[in-house]
Amino acid sequence: MEFQDWNHLFQVQRKKFGMLRGFLRSFRRDLQRRDSRALLHQYINPNGRGIEIGAGETSIAPLRITLLTDGFKDHAGAQSSAREFFPAERIPRPDSSLDFVLNEHVLEHLPDPIRALKEWHRVLKPGGILFITLPHPERTFDQKREVTPIEHIFSDHEKHVGSDEDAHWEDWKINVIDAGLAPHYRSFSKEESLAKNLIHRHVFTPASARELLTRVGFEILAVREKIEDRFDSFGLISKKPTHPPSTDQS
Repeated sequence: MEFQDWNHLFQVQRKKFGMLRGFLRSFRRDLQRRDSRALLHQYINPNGRGIEIGAGETSIAPLRITLLTDGFKDHAGAQSSAREFFPAERIPRPDSSLDFVLNEHVLEHLPDPIRALKEWHRVLKPGGILFITLPHPERTFDQKREVTPIEHIFSDHEKHVGSDEDAHWEDWKINVIDAGLAPHYRSFSKEESLAKNLIHRHVFTPASARELLTRVGFEILAVREKIEDRFDSFGLISKKPTHPPSTDQS
């Protein structure tokens, strides 16, 4: 773990817990996310350049080569560590300009995941890496919800849904909020939850996420059913093919 990455973690912990406790917490293995960092380093170019979408408070990205970005300056009260702010679906970078795109627990929040995936595909160089983690429904507060059908996601994409769509709100409210599984989201109104993409609009499994990425045009390199240092998550590592995709990306 490079000093810049450790210092980033330390500064977050210091703000929350004070100097001494923050310093001690910065050496905790679970907070350093060593396993996730090692997995990421297996696939990305150490001399390349990339971005993290939806950076949140902390990051597993190598900060020396990664720009932290976000769509919002805070997430349910937690301040983002991003340096630039823009929507996940509109990245102000040229086509084929990035070596990797990283995000953790972002895709499930977006009203139109396909639009975002196509944008991430656009900015990646041929052979560029997309590294994603998603909440596993069996290990998160989505445990009472049904997996989102892939055809439903494609239907939403064709309808050009935006952040104001509320088709998933009742399911979220009944099976998560009213079930008492995510009390930290209870204080947010429906309007704020939708506008800031706080709710999990979609529920994925490793199989459904793999299908979605493949149909959008990514080549799957690896699927991790469980992320060792983030128990609630599963991960996918994919790449933008070095040749034009032959599949339908409608």
